[in-house]
Amino acid sequence: MQNVTCAVIAAAGMGTRIGLGMPKCMIEIDGKTILTRLIEQLRPQVDIMKVVVGYREDMVIEYCAQHHRDVILVRNKEYRTTNTAFSFDKGAKHTNGKIIYIDGDLIISPTSLSQFIAASHKHEILVGLTDSKSENAVFADCQQTSDGTIVEAFTRTVKGPFEWANVVSGPSDLLTDANGYVYERLEEHLPLPSMHLDLAEVDTANDLIEARKFVADLEQQQLSIAMTR
Repeated sequence: MQNVTCAVIAAAGMGTRIGLGMPKCMIEIDGKTILTRLIEQLRPQVDIMKVVVGYREDMVIEYCAQHHRDVILVRNKEYRTTNTAFSFDKGAKHTNGKIIYIDGDLIISPTSLSQFIAASHKHEILVGLTDSKSENAVFADCQQTSDGTIVEAFTRTVKGPFEWANVVSGPSDLLTDANGYVYERLEEHLPLPSMHLDLAEVDTANDLIEARKFVADLEQQQLSIAMTR
């Protein structure tokens, strides 16, 4: 199987549910934006990083010009009427090889993300799952096999222990001309292998409170590891 060579971060949405008047990727937690956290984790693991901008794109463009000049910025001018799948497709254009697609409002454990990318090398498509906790979750109906956790279906109505994490790795044409949500395109390829990700999604004000706790716990874990060395 092919290695992941590119990351596409979708950061074009308006973030209306959290209502801060800025792209969610620009939210700072403990002095560091969500975007910077993702870029710093991805930089050692991929050759190319693309950030798809739309809502208040000038803010993200200026920020990247100052702090992340190695990323490629892709404009989604239709951000008001399109969704993440459309942004992912825009970002994947003119890119060959395997891509990791990540929503720009996620804080992911560095160890968890590294393990996901390593596992992605072994699968044509690998779906990211996380513990069910979102207010409007897309649940994953899974089967445990000798090869790992296999996603057999997605559902918004039947609750389960895992939900779609808004992270997936796959070919550059995975979301070409996708008409619906990302998980709806993935349904066309089911069953699919998956991997658990330890993450926090920042979609609402309550999510932000939980994300701050998540970051604090990560930093405490890293400190504990450093003290034992």
